Amino acid sequence: MWGLTGNSFEDFFHDVMTLCVPGFVDVRTHGKLGDKGSDGMSLHFGKLYACYAPETPNAAASIAKLRSDVKSALRQRNGQFTTFVFVHNDVRGVHPDISEELVSLSTDHPGLQFELMGMRHIRDLLGGAARISVEDVLKMPLPIEHTVTVGLEEMEDLLQHLAANRVISSNPGTASPVSVQKLHYSELTVESQAEVRDGMKHSGLIDSYYGERIDVTELDDVAARFRAEYVDAKRSVSEPEEILLRLRVFLAGSKTTAGPAYRAQTAVLAYFFQRCDIFDNPPAGWVPPVALVTQA
Repeated sequence: MWGLTGNSFEDFFHDVMTLCVPGFVDVRTHGKLGDKGSDGMSLHFGKLYACYAPETPNAAASIAKLRSDVKSALRQRNGQFTTFVFVHNDVRGVHPDISEELVSLSTDHPGLQFELMGMRHIRDLLGGAARISVEDVLKMPLPIEHTVTVGLEEMEDLLQHLAANRVISSNPGTASPVSVQKLHYSELTVESQAEVRDGMKHSGLIDSYYGERIDVTELDDVAARFRAEYVDAKRSVSEPEEILLRLRVFLAGSKTTAGPAYRAQTAVLAYFFQRCDIFDNPPAGWVPPVALVTQA
């Protein structure tokens, strides 16, 4: 995927975005209409995407293409988007002159946001998709991991600790369905969001653990205690990272951990995050704020 250029890169970009971004519209060229100034549109986030994937990166040529694409998009799709995303295939990041051009464009068009999207952004998008779907997009099998970073054994002590400190739930079984935008809405750092997303891979193990418990009320009671700790932390501190730290301390104490123990903590936190016992879903109609990004 790293060596794709021209139409091959654009096809790959369409496959990735269609898989990973709800509401993405992959725009193809059609006769004399062309693509009407867009290689893709986001119905949910008001973004217009323009691809440029030359065989050899060239700052001057990229800037000329960027200006041309912005002009074309504003002429043919004015009012249809609030963010212009310039998609490129340079794996090393963009030339400093291109970042300066984005700032200039932002100044020239104060009602419009600008972003860059490079191969590392695409890599991160694929990292949140199902393995079989990623293999389909990449048209190749992914390497099989022979080491398990965290398993049920590492999590059992934490889950038993929670059971010992649970409260009797007065409203069992009412966890909300998790919104696809919940991680963005949480305002956790990008690093913490990535950790939580990775931890969700192990939620099936925790489901199995609770499914085999004789005490069928244990999960609801533990979830109620977790929710109470979250609400208390939210009252005490305003920063999402501080709230997450408070929940880590509640789960495993204040001793610093690393490796499997830390990942086990994250997996348990991610499980209750998915159940919506900790942190809140965004309200109906909420969309993430858009900011200028000047590096890949």
